[in-house]
Amino acid sequence: RIQTSATCLATLLLVGSRCWLRLPIGKQQPQMAFRRQVLSLLPVLGSGVSEPVAGFSNRVEEVDRPKKVGPQPTGVGTGKKIIGCDFAPNCFTSAEGTDQDHYLKPWSFADGGISEAMADLGQAIRSYPPGQQNVDGGGFEIKREDAAAGYLYVQFESLNEGYIDDVEFFVKPSASGKGGKVLVRSASRLGYLDFGVNAKRLNK
Repeated sequence: RIQTSATCLATLLLVGSRCWLRLPIGKQQPQMAFRRQVLSLLPVLGSGVSEPVAGFSNRVEEVDRPKKVGPQPTGVGTGKKIIGCDFAPNCFTSAEGTDQDHYLKPWSFADGGISEAMADLGQAIRSYPPGQQNVDGGGFEIKREDAAAGYLYVQFESLNEGYIDDVEFFVKPSASGKGGKVLVRSASRLGYLDFGVNAKRLNK
């Protein structure tokens, strides 16, 4: 079974097995205070429109300012597959054909089928503490959860600016029906560097 402890979202302990995700140190940019300051510098960020959108209910505190949510990327949240990343180093995915800098090795589970894996994954997500390591203080919300398809889509929000990161999970059972893999995609909508936010979220 996938461990549902709030202290371990990415290191999911299983019966007789273990699955994990640890982004290489080189990908965990440390300067959190400057996260996404490139919004004012890079031309690729023109879509960062401020919107007066209500925050998620589990945010650590209310911030009275417009949110830079950005548009939901095409292909994200469909429940059909995990897509790849563009060139920006603020996206990591288990999609086939992904280059080394953006690739995340799928998590694996050694016991149970898709329903058990989805139940444990859902519980792990719901136990995630917003604001841990100063990330995702704006809270999160599960936007789509399809147990039959093995798909889960979550939006996480930064506290001060209201930036949205899209995180998807796709459970792929093995042919035998016991065990399988979990494909993951975690990406920032806006900005260029993520300064370790994806790693801090998934390694919690």
